[in-house]
Amino acid sequence: LERCLVTAALYGDMVEWRLWQVLAYYLDQSSPLSSAFDIVQDNQSYLKDQVKTLAVQEKCRSTYSHRQHSIHRHILLGNTDKPVQLLLEVEQDSPNFYQDCLRASLISSVSDSEYTVDSDTTYLRSKLSSNPQQPIERVAQSTIKLVATNLIANDHLLEGCQLLCLIKKAVDACRYMQNFHHYNEAIWLAKVALSKEEYSEVMKYYIDLLVNNGSRHLGILLAISLHYFDKAAEILLATKLVTIAAPLVESCIEAGKWPETGTEIKDRVFVEYAKYLVSLNNVDVALKYCEMGGEKGKQLGEELRICAQ
Repeated sequence: LERCLVTAALYGDMVEWRLWQVLAYYLDQSSPLSSAFDIVQDNQSYLKDQVKTLAVQEKCRSTYSHRQHSIHRHILLGNTDKPVQLLLEVEQDSPNFYQDCLRASLISSVSDSEYTVDSDTTYLRSKLSSNPQQPIERVAQSTIKLVATNLIANDHLLEGCQLLCLIKKAVDACRYMQNFHHYNEAIWLAKVALSKEEYSEVMKYYIDLLVNNGSRHLGILLAISLHYFDKAAEILLATKLVTIAAPLVESCIEAGKWPETGTEIKDRVFVEYAKYLVSLNNVDVALKYCEMGGEKGKQLGEELRICAQ
Protein backbone atom coordinates (compact mmCIF):
# COMPACT_ATOMS: atom_id res chain seq x y z
CA LEU A 1 0.00 0.00 0.00
CA GLU A 2 2.83 2.40 0.87
CA ARG A 3 4.53 1.64 -2.45
CA CYS A 4 1.29 2.41 -4.28
CA LEU A 5 1.02 5.75 -2.48
CA VAL A 6 4.60 6.70 -3.30
CA THR A 7 4.32 5.61 -6.94
CA ALA A 8 1.10 7.57 -7.48
CA ALA A 9 2.69 10.66 -5.91
CA LEU A 10 5.86 10.37 -8.01
CA TYR A 11 3.88 10.10 -11.23
CA GLY A 12 1.53 12.94 -10.19
CA ASP A 13 -1.53 10.70 -10.46
CA MET A 14 -3.70 12.49 -7.90
CA VAL A 15 -6.79 10.38 -8.65
CA GLU A 16 -4.99 7.18 -7.74
CA TRP A 17 -3.15 8.89 -4.86
CA ARG A 18 -6.47 9.90 -3.29
CA LEU A 19 -7.69 6.31 -3.56
CA TRP A 20 -4.64 4.90 -1.76
CA GLN A 21 -4.80 7.67 0.84
CA VAL A 22 -8.44 6.86 1.60
CA LEU A 23 -7.74 3.12 1.70
CA ALA A 24 -4.79 3.62 4.05
CA TYR A 25 -6.97 5.60 6.45
CA TYR A 26 -9.85 3.11 6.52
CA LEU A 27 -7.50 0.16 6.97
CA ASP A 28 -5.64 1.52 9.99
CA GLN A 29 -7.17 4.97 10.76
CA SER A 30 -3.78 6.34 11.79
CA SER A 31 -4.65 9.99 11.10
CA PRO A 32 -7.93 11.63 10.00
CA LEU A 33 -8.49 12.60 6.40
CA SER A 34 -8.42 16.33 5.76
CA SER A 35 -11.53 18.33 4.88
CA ALA A 36 -10.36 18.23 1.23
CA PHE A 37 -11.71 14.67 1.07
CA ASP A 38 -15.21 16.01 1.86
CA ILE A 39 -17.88 13.28 1.95
CA VAL A 40 -15.25 10.52 1.95
CA GLN A 41 -14.26 11.52 5.51
CA ASP A 42 -15.57 9.49 8.41
CA ASN A 43 -18.84 10.93 9.71
CA GLN A 44 -17.45 12.36 12.94
CA SER A 45 -14.66 14.27 11.18
CA TYR A 46 -17.10 15.45 8.52
CA LEU A 47 -19.50 16.71 11.19
CA LYS A 48 -16.74 18.64 12.96
CA ASP A 49 -15.75 20.36 9.71
CA GLN A 50 -19.35 21.19 8.81
CA VAL A 51 -19.99 22.77 12.22
CA LYS A 52 -16.85 24.90 11.78
CA THR A 53 -17.93 25.88 8.26
CA LEU A 54 -21.40 26.81 9.47
CA ALA A 55 -19.93 29.00 12.22
CA VAL A 56 -17.83 30.87 9.64
CA GLN A 57 -20.84 31.29 7.33
CA GLU A 58 -22.88 32.76 10.17
CA LYS A 59 -20.26 35.41 10.82
CA CYS A 60 -20.30 36.38 7.14
CA ARG A 61 -24.07 36.31 6.58
CA SER A 62 -25.45 39.57 5.26
CA THR A 63 -28.75 38.75 3.55
CA TYR A 64 -32.04 37.09 4.39
CA SER A 65 -31.17 34.08 2.19
CA HIS A 66 -27.89 33.61 4.08
CA ARG A 67 -29.83 33.55 7.34
CA GLN A 68 -32.29 31.02 5.92
CA HIS A 69 -29.39 28.81 4.87
CA SER A 70 -27.99 28.87 8.42
CA ILE A 71 -31.43 28.06 9.84
CA HIS A 72 -31.82 25.15 7.45
CA ARG A 73 -28.43 23.68 8.31
CA HIS A 74 -28.95 23.99 12.06
CA ILE A 75 -32.33 22.25 11.88
CA LEU A 76 -30.81 19.38 9.91
CA LEU A 77 -28.02 19.14 12.49
CA GLY A 78 -30.61 18.87 15.26
CA ASN A 79 -29.76 22.23 16.81
CA THR A 80 -33.09 23.92 17.57
CA ASP A 81 -31.99 26.84 19.74
CA LYS A 82 -30.00 28.64 17.05
CA PRO A 83 -32.77 28.55 14.39
CA VAL A 84 -35.24 30.06 16.86
CA GLN A 85 -32.77 32.84 17.65
CA LEU A 86 -32.16 33.56 13.96
CA LEU A 87 -35.85 33.50 13.08
CA LEU A 88 -36.68 35.99 15.84
CA GLU A 89 -34.11 38.41 14.44
CA VAL A 90 -36.44 39.18 11.51
CA GLU A 91 -37.38 42.86 11.20
CA GLN A 92 -40.98 43.81 11.97
CA ASP A 93 -41.48 45.44 8.60
CA SER A 94 -40.20 42.36 6.74
CA PRO A 95 -42.76 40.52 4.56
CA ASN A 96 -41.52 37.31 6.23
CA PHE A 97 -42.09 38.56 9.79
CA TYR A 98 -45.31 36.60 10.41
CA GLN A 99 -44.15 33.27 8.94
CA ASP A 100 -40.75 33.44 10.64
CA CYS A 101 -42.38 34.04 14.01
CA LEU A 102 -44.66 31.05 13.46
CA ARG A 103 -41.69 28.90 12.43
CA ALA A 104 -39.81 29.95 15.57
CA SER A 105 -42.81 28.96 17.69
CA LEU A 106 -43.13 25.60 15.97
CA ILE A 107 -39.43 24.75 16.33
CA SER A 108 -39.45 25.75 19.96
CA SER A 109 -42.56 23.67 20.71
CA VAL A 110 -41.27 20.42 19.22
CA SER A 111 -37.79 20.71 20.69
CA ASP A 112 -37.25 18.05 23.37
CA SER A 113 -33.51 18.46 23.85
CA GLU A 114 -30.83 21.11 23.90
CA TYR A 115 -27.89 20.80 21.51
CA THR A 116 -24.56 22.47 21.98
CA VAL A 117 -21.15 22.48 20.32
CA ASP A 118 -18.54 21.00 22.63
CA SER A 119 -15.60 23.40 22.73
CA ASP A 120 -13.08 20.56 23.16
CA THR A 121 -14.24 18.27 20.37
CA THR A 122 -15.99 20.98 18.27
CA TYR A 123 -18.74 18.75 17.09
CA LEU A 124 -22.45 18.75 17.75
CA ARG A 125 -23.79 16.77 20.67
CA SER A 126 -27.18 16.22 22.20
CA LYS A 127 -27.24 17.45 25.75
CA LEU A 128 -30.44 16.42 27.46
CA SER A 129 -31.61 18.43 30.44
CA SER A 130 -32.05 16.79 33.83
CA ASN A 131 -35.83 16.92 33.36
CA PRO A 132 -36.34 16.36 29.65
CA GLN A 133 -39.70 17.15 28.16
CA GLN A 134 -41.93 14.27 27.15
CA PRO A 135 -41.81 13.32 23.46
CA ILE A 136 -44.26 15.13 21.27
CA GLU A 137 -47.66 13.37 21.13
CA ARG A 138 -48.38 11.02 18.29
CA VAL A 139 -51.20 13.18 16.96
CA ALA A 140 -48.93 16.21 16.72
CA GLN A 141 -46.20 14.11 15.08
CA SER A 142 -48.66 12.77 12.54
CA THR A 143 -49.87 16.30 11.75
CA ILE A 144 -46.34 17.61 11.28
CA LYS A 145 -45.45 14.62 9.09
CA LEU A 146 -48.58 15.20 6.99
CA VAL A 147 -47.72 18.88 6.56
CA ALA A 148 -44.14 17.94 5.64
CA THR A 149 -45.25 15.50 2.93
CA ASN A 150 -47.71 18.08 1.55
CA LEU A 151 -44.94 20.68 1.39
CA ILE A 152 -42.61 18.25 -0.37
CA ALA A 153 -45.31 17.29 -2.87
CA ASN A 154 -45.86 20.98 -3.67
CA ASP A 155 -42.25 21.95 -4.47
CA HIS A 156 -41.21 22.90 -0.94
CA LEU A 157 -38.74 20.04 -0.48
CA LEU A 158 -36.29 21.68 1.93
CA GLU A 159 -39.03 23.11 4.17
CA GLY A 160 -40.73 19.72 4.33
CA CYS A 161 -37.45 17.99 5.16
CA GLN A 162 -36.82 20.49 7.95
CA LEU A 163 -40.12 19.47 9.55
CA LEU A 164 -39.22 15.79 9.23
CA CYS A 165 -35.88 16.44 10.94
CA LEU A 166 -37.64 18.27 13.76
CA ILE A 167 -39.63 15.11 14.57
CA LYS A 168 -36.55 12.87 14.25
CA LYS A 169 -37.42 11.52 10.80
CA ALA A 170 -34.12 12.41 9.14
CA VAL A 171 -33.97 9.09 7.29
CA ASP A 172 -37.32 9.88 5.64
CA ALA A 173 -36.00 13.32 4.71
CA CYS A 174 -32.97 11.68 3.07
CA ARG A 175 -35.19 9.41 1.00
CA TYR A 176 -37.29 12.35 -0.21
CA MET A 177 -34.15 14.27 -1.14
CA GLN A 178 -32.89 11.29 -3.12
CA ASN A 179 -36.24 10.80 -4.84
CA PHE A 180 -36.21 14.45 -5.93
CA HIS A 181 -32.55 14.19 -7.07
CA HIS A 182 -31.15 16.46 -4.35
CA TYR A 183 -28.29 14.02 -3.82
CA ASN A 184 -25.73 16.41 -2.32
CA GLU A 185 -28.19 17.57 0.31
CA ALA A 186 -29.21 13.96 1.04
CA ILE A 187 -25.61 12.88 1.57
CA TRP A 188 -24.91 15.90 3.77
CA LEU A 189 -27.88 15.04 5.99
CA ALA A 190 -27.02 11.34 6.04
CA LYS A 191 -23.48 12.00 7.25
CA VAL A 192 -24.45 14.39 10.04
CA ALA A 193 -27.74 12.95 11.29
CA LEU A 194 -28.25 9.24 10.56
CA SER A 195 -27.20 6.13 12.43
CA LYS A 196 -24.51 3.90 10.94
CA GLU A 197 -27.05 1.44 9.53
CA GLU A 198 -29.31 4.13 8.05
CA TYR A 199 -26.30 5.94 6.60
CA SER A 200 -25.06 2.76 4.94
CA GLU A 201 -28.42 2.20 3.24
CA VAL A 202 -28.46 5.74 1.84
CA MET A 203 -24.87 5.48 0.63
CA LYS A 204 -25.39 2.10 -1.07
CA TYR A 205 -28.01 3.71 -3.28
CA TYR A 206 -25.75 6.70 -3.97
CA ILE A 207 -22.74 4.52 -4.87
CA ASP A 208 -24.80 2.58 -7.42
CA LEU A 209 -26.06 5.86 -8.85
CA LEU A 210 -22.52 7.24 -9.18
CA VAL A 211 -21.26 4.10 -10.90
CA ASN A 212 -24.20 4.05 -13.33
CA ASN A 213 -23.66 7.73 -14.15
CA GLY A 214 -19.96 7.34 -14.85
CA SER A 215 -18.61 8.82 -11.58
CA ARG A 216 -16.90 5.57 -10.69
CA HIS A 217 -13.93 7.08 -8.86
CA LEU A 218 -16.10 8.74 -6.21
CA GLY A 219 -18.19 5.58 -5.98
CA ILE A 220 -15.03 3.57 -5.26
CA LEU A 221 -13.90 6.02 -2.57
CA LEU A 222 -17.30 5.94 -0.88
CA ALA A 223 -17.37 2.14 -1.01
CA ILE A 224 -13.97 2.09 0.74
CA SER A 225 -15.22 4.58 3.35
CA LEU A 226 -18.07 2.17 4.16
CA HIS A 227 -15.63 -0.78 4.35
CA TYR A 228 -17.25 -2.29 1.26
CA PHE A 229 -13.84 -3.27 -0.04
CA ASP A 230 -15.25 -6.06 -2.21
CA LYS A 231 -17.63 -3.55 -3.84
CA ALA A 232 -14.70 -1.21 -4.56
CA ALA A 233 -12.73 -4.09 -6.12
CA GLU A 234 -15.74 -5.11 -8.19
CA ILE A 235 -16.11 -1.59 -9.61
CA LEU A 236 -12.39 -1.45 -10.40
CA LEU A 237 -12.54 -4.81 -12.13
CA ALA A 238 -15.59 -3.77 -14.16
CA THR A 239 -13.69 -0.71 -15.38
CA LYS A 240 -10.66 -2.88 -16.29
CA LEU A 241 -8.48 -1.26 -13.63
CA VAL A 242 -7.10 -4.58 -12.46
CA THR A 243 -3.70 -3.01 -11.69
CA ILE A 244 -5.41 -1.04 -8.94
CA ALA A 245 -7.89 -3.74 -7.89
CA ALA A 246 -5.19 -6.34 -7.16
CA PRO A 247 -3.08 -4.26 -4.72
CA LEU A 248 -6.31 -3.01 -3.10
CA VAL A 249 -7.46 -6.57 -2.41
CA GLU A 250 -3.99 -7.61 -1.28
CA SER A 251 -3.74 -4.64 1.13
CA CYS A 252 -7.14 -5.45 2.65
CA ILE A 253 -6.17 -9.10 3.14
CA GLU A 254 -2.87 -8.13 4.80
CA ALA A 255 -4.74 -5.77 7.14
CA GLY A 256 -7.30 -8.49 7.97
CA LYS A 257 -10.15 -6.33 6.63
CA TRP A 258 -11.21 -8.29 3.56
CA PRO A 259 -14.83 -9.53 4.01
CA GLU A 260 -15.51 -13.25 4.14
CA THR A 261 -18.25 -12.79 1.54
CA GLY A 262 -15.75 -11.38 -0.97
CA THR A 263 -14.00 -14.62 -1.90
CA GLU A 264 -15.42 -14.76 -5.42
CA ILE A 265 -14.45 -11.20 -6.36
CA LYS A 266 -11.00 -11.73 -4.77
CA ASP A 267 -10.37 -14.79 -6.96
CA ARG A 268 -11.55 -12.96 -10.07
CA VAL A 269 -9.26 -10.00 -9.36
CA PHE A 270 -6.17 -12.17 -8.83
CA VAL A 271 -6.85 -14.30 -11.91
CA GLU A 272 -7.29 -11.22 -14.10
CA TYR A 273 -4.16 -9.67 -12.63
CA ALA A 274 -2.22 -12.85 -13.31
CA LYS A 275 -3.36 -12.73 -16.95
CA TYR A 276 -2.23 -9.11 -17.13
CA LEU A 277 1.21 -10.06 -15.79
CA VAL A 278 1.49 -12.87 -18.33
CA SER A 279 0.84 -10.34 -21.09
CA LEU A 280 3.94 -8.53 -19.79
CA ASN A 281 5.93 -11.80 -19.79
CA ASN A 282 6.17 -11.65 -16.01
CA VAL A 283 5.20 -15.30 -15.53
CA ASP A 284 6.93 -15.86 -12.19
CA VAL A 285 4.90 -13.17 -10.41
CA ALA A 286 1.79 -14.24 -12.32
CA LEU A 287 2.12 -17.73 -10.80
CA LYS A 288 2.12 -16.17 -7.34
CA TYR A 289 -1.24 -14.51 -7.98
CA CYS A 290 -2.59 -17.67 -9.56
CA GLU A 291 -2.03 -19.41 -6.23
CA MET A 292 -4.09 -16.70 -4.52
CA GLY A 293 -6.88 -16.89 -7.10
CA GLY A 294 -8.79 -19.95 -5.94
CA GLU A 295 -9.58 -22.91 -8.21
CA LYS A 296 -9.57 -20.86 -11.43
CA GLY A 297 -6.25 -19.36 -10.43
CA LYS A 298 -4.72 -22.77 -9.82
CA GLN A 299 -5.99 -23.99 -13.20
CA LEU A 300 -4.40 -20.98 -14.89
CA GLY A 301 -1.17 -21.65 -12.98
CA GLU A 302 -1.07 -25.24 -14.23
CA GLU A 303 -1.57 -24.06 -17.81
CA LEU A 304 1.27 -21.56 -17.42
CA ARG A 305 3.64 -24.22 -16.07
CA ILE A 306 2.81 -26.55 -18.94
CA CYS A 307 3.44 -23.77 -21.46
CA ALA A 308 6.72 -22.93 -19.74
CA GLN A 309 7.89 -26.55 -20.05
